[in-house]
Amino acid sequence: MNRRALRLTALALALALTLVTVLAGCSKGPSEFDQLAAQADKYLSLGRAPTISAEDVQNKIIIGKDPSYFLLSVRKPEDDAKGHVPGAITIPFNQIYKAENLAKLPKDKKIVVICYTGHTASQTVALLNLLGYEAYAMKFGMSAWTDNKDILGMAVPALNPGNYPMDTAVNNGKPDNTPPVLKTGKKGLNEIILARAEAYLTAGKPATIAAEEVYNKAIVGKDPSYFVVSIRSNEHDAKGHVPGAITIPFKEIAKPDNLKKLPTNKKIVVVCYTGHTASQAAMILQLLGYDAYAMKFGMSAWTDNKDVLAVKPYDGKPLNYATEPGK
Repeated sequence: MNRRALRLTALALALALTLVTVLAGCSKGPSEFDQLAAQADKYLSLGRAPTISAEDVQNKIIIGKDPSYFLLSVRKPEDDAKGHVPGAITIPFNQIYKAENLAKLPKDKKIVVICYTGHTASQTVALLNLLGYEAYAMKFGMSAWTDNKDILGMAVPALNPGNYPMDTAVNNGKPDNTPPVLKTGKKGLNEIILARAEAYLTAGKPATIAAEEVYNKAIVGKDPSYFVVSIRSNEHDAKGHVPGAITIPFKEIAKPDNLKKLPTNKKIVVVCYTGHTASQAAMILQLLGYDAYAMKFGMSAWTDNKDVLAVKPYDGKPLNYATEPGK
């Protein structure tokens, strides 16, 4: 073979190797972030109710013995040992991601998740729904079930709205941020979700931020490390919302353009009506690599203006249903 032929052969091989490399890069598929975001958007688009009331749990499950429900408490075992909703199993919130614990949960029943005030239950609900379960949070948790302080593990929450200042001009934000990059190294979607859940739940981060802290630090103190997102409807936010907040409706929080509205270098405070959907959104955002927290009890901790609230707030009046000792 002459030199010209050798050069042409070498060139052809180089081009072939380049094409293989390019095709290999193109075949990697969507990133971990994109896969998780798409799963979150798919769940949110179902429009599934985020909560079930304590009264419905009592009537449908305890009295009615509806077999289509399954009760899960994510409180501390020492608190559940003193009393919990009859029939519930206990898996602590920060251990829910473990395979041996998920194996205890049915995929063919509606899982009712119970915590103290509804916030960590709602975070658990988001995780379970992303993993393919059908889960709902018992609204306001055990604080809606009993006023027994020993069983609650705390005093019955006293909700005293701060009646803090509000804005009425709705700001929908701008998609000018670069989303986080996730590198769990896992291949399956559920494995990616569980790896992210483990990273979050073992980090010891608080699930919520008090309205008072948001007011003092973000509003009065103008701390630039806070970024407030309201996930209520535009209609309700137009009647009043936390000053400076951008509005992204709950069901749309995981859409690509909306995720680009969120910074990766700030503490994202998610605000809803009573804290439940904000807690779901906070879990989804934590899994996606953002630093997100729910404002505890939502706008019902910010104001007592009924027009602004749009829903019945937490009233601090437990129904005092029966409990049983945990096992």
